[in-house]
Amino acid sequence: MISLINVKKSFGNNHVLNGLNLEIPKHKISFIIGRSGEGKSVTLKHFIGILKPDSGEIWIDGVQMKNAKEDEWIEVRKKIGILFQDGALFDSLTISENVSFPIQNHLKLSAIEIENVVSELLELVGLPGIENKYPPELSIGERKRVGLARALALKPQLLLYDEPTTSMDPLVSDLIDKLIYSTQKKMSGITSVVVSHDITSVMSIAEYIFLLHKGKIYFQGTPEDFRSSKDDLVKQFLTGGRNGPLEVPIA
Repeated sequence: MISLINVKKSFGNNHVLNGLNLEIPKHKISFIIGRSGEGKSVTLKHFIGILKPDSGEIWIDGVQMKNAKEDEWIEVRKKIGILFQDGALFDSLTISENVSFPIQNHLKLSAIEIENVVSELLELVGLPGIENKYPPELSIGERKRVGLARALALKPQLLLYDEPTTSMDPLVSDLIDKLIYSTQKKMSGITSVVVSHDITSVMSIAEYIFLLHKGKIYFQGTPEDFRSSKDDLVKQFLTGGRNGPLEVPIA
């Protein structure tokens, strides 16, 4: 679904991506993991054209996007749904207005058709009947689920999650994980990419994993490949231990 070929990206003297190569498989839940500052979110922003590579190639669904113009990116973004860390909802709009926002901007549907789509999406994420509420009335977990409903509004082929369980307690994190998994199974043909450092989530629902280290893919494979790896860095990352090649700062 997505291919990055020898992608490099620097911010001044900070070399974040150092020849990144990866291929996101279609119709699976892939996780991009790594420590803070390793380039996970920078990689995600390249997927949607917010950031442009200094060099290298970006292919999305068979289309080369490195030098794509903004109108080309607009068309590609219609195929992509994004769930941001905080849900990124508009507090001044109702839940119905939040979920229908991309529909009203990109599709020509009647008011009753939009109402039916919003109702179906909220049902899908387990929040029926909240159309007239406002985001501040919801819990963090509920706002994330509304954000997911909005991300699904245009029936995307690619669904991106940016740290979906950050700042969540274990119960809510488990709920979000199950929601990601169930959405993947219910939405035929969708490809999901999750940027995360939550190892519990990774090992619970990932179908493929990419471990970023020093701006490159250090290790990739299935959860089983990660569990059975003898590599010291992989083992340290998975266990969260202080002993190993990764330097762990002491507060």
